[in-house]
Amino acid sequence: MFMTTHTREFSPPFFIIGCVRSGTTMLRNILRNHPNLACPEETHLYRWGEPFGTPGFMTQCNNALLKKHRELDGIKDGEFKHILDQSISRGDLMARYMARFVEVRKPTATRWFDKTPQNVYGVHLIAEDFPEAKFIHIVRNPVEVVSSLRLGKVVKVPNLMAACAYWNEAATLIHALRRRSPNRVLELRYEDFTAEPEQGIRQVLDFVGEPFDASHFTNVITYESSHKDEGLFSPEEVKTIERTCIKGRRMYGYAANPLPYWKRKGQA
Repeated sequence: MFMTTHTREFSPPFFIIGCVRSGTTMLRNILRNHPNLACPEETHLYRWGEPFGTPGFMTQCNNALLKKHRELDGIKDGEFKHILDQSISRGDLMARYMARFVEVRKPTATRWFDKTPQNVYGVHLIAEDFPEAKFIHIVRNPVEVVSSLRLGKVVKVPNLMAACAYWNEAATLIHALRRRSPNRVLELRYEDFTAEPEQGIRQVLDFVGEPFDASHFTNVITYESSHKDEGLFSPEEVKTIERTCIKGRRMYGYAANPLPYWKRKGQA
């Protein structure tokens, strides 16, 4: 039987959130190069509406995708069951899992972070469970996000309105968090980060209170992926996406008439 290091002291965690297909994996993989930072595969522990401990929650915790993620994390099924049996809440489960992950994969790390875009659905619960945690929102042009969802290389969402809802709902939930706790949220545009990755990395590390050393990121290469010339949508469909996502597009500068600064900052 292993011994969990749940009582080990870590620096306050942070959570990368947003819409799927927006660059969250790219950002996670870059930040993993920092010697102090450790992040597993996606946890999804705050994604579902079923309360902790209910049959629905337990079933979701043991779906095939998460079992595969735990295998990649180096956590055996029996270890996860032990962690789950010890836990008394969703936050407790997250803390115990992360402590074990760090112990197995990167014992020198002093801070863990999570990258699960769909955990945005529980972002307000995360904020309560981890009152010192910060949040990094990476946002991407919704036309590109919806294009990626139609391609379906990772997540396939052929329905146009459903794909737009992915983007709109993430933007809405994070906007509400930013209004409530503006100092806990850092927002990055995918397009800006890929164009100037060092500047973006410095911004993230400064936000979470970690030192920047360029030698940790010498192999980082970023480029902006685009599907605009792949003929995935008719002109009318592109207009539908732009119209459906207009509020967020204006907020993040993807429309010709962006919202005033004070509204973008959530002070309306």
